[in-house]
Amino acid sequence: MKLRHLHLPGLTSYLRTSAIQEHLVRLQLDRKAAELPLPALDPILLTFQTTPTYTTGRRETQFTSPKQIAYLQANGKAEHQPALRGGATTFHGPGQVTAYLVLDLKAHGLGVESYVRLLEDSAMGTCAHYGLETFTTRNPGLWIGPRPRERKLVSLGVHVRRYITSHGLGINVNVDLWWFDRIVMCGLKGMRATNIERELEALQALGHLQTPNFDLPGQTGVRRTSSEPRKPVESLREFAFPLSIPEAADVLADNLAKRLAHVNNRVEKLAEEDIWPGENSASADHFSNDAT
Repeated sequence: MKLRHLHLPGLTSYLRTSAIQEHLVRLQLDRKAAELPLPALDPILLTFQTTPTYTTGRRETQFTSPKQIAYLQANGKAEHQPALRGGATTFHGPGQVTAYLVLDLKAHGLGVESYVRLLEDSAMGTCAHYGLETFTTRNPGLWIGPRPRERKLVSLGVHVRRYITSHGLGINVNVDLWWFDRIVMCGLKGMRATNIERELEALQALGHLQTPNFDLPGQTGVRRTSSEPRKPVESLREFAFPLSIPEAADVLADNLAKRLAHVNNRVEKLAEEDIWPGENSASADHFSNDAT
């Protein structure tokens, strides 16, 4: 088994990526519905940048008024789309790696809680690649900086249907933070967003790495910090701005592959035509999977 990774180049619409994701979920569900002794399909990671889009989670969508939707659309600068994931309002757009992981939890010996932890740990490893130490709290996603002035670096929201996962992570690489300033981010009043590039620039200006001023987890709400080794400060100079979105997506794929059971660090890069028959096709007969 291997992790199959499709990164969509450039910008694509949120609706189009949702259609690709739903196609991948349907393949998994159809395999389960067959009730035949078939090997599990390989997990697939879909990464991309969307055009500016605000999404609302499944619980919040029903309470979003037309006036609120018009505000989110920012005079035609952004879309609003409802999403099946958990969580409240968030933003997806240029400069963010949005990552959807579609897999069968049972095939990897995972429950929902352990799956969320796997996503968090993989995102922590991605941030550590850039020399950044992140942590989790009782609120979803990854955070950076000393409390109570922590900043949100990674968003997380998942959906599970018959043990098949969808949605996933939003990693802010160099996204314009203005989009987050317009909303109560993920329902957390007073919290601010950040991105990897801004945090790197701050570290480079300091000239040394600073460990966040964490207190004991039970006292501050910090659940876990990254166990990943961070790059030494002298290596931070190797990063050229603007940071590469495809590279960040590949780093995430590598981190997922080393944590997923039965994948054994194996990542296969895909082209879109390998897994997506297109919007006008109802057939997925050309989709192939080897169970090695």
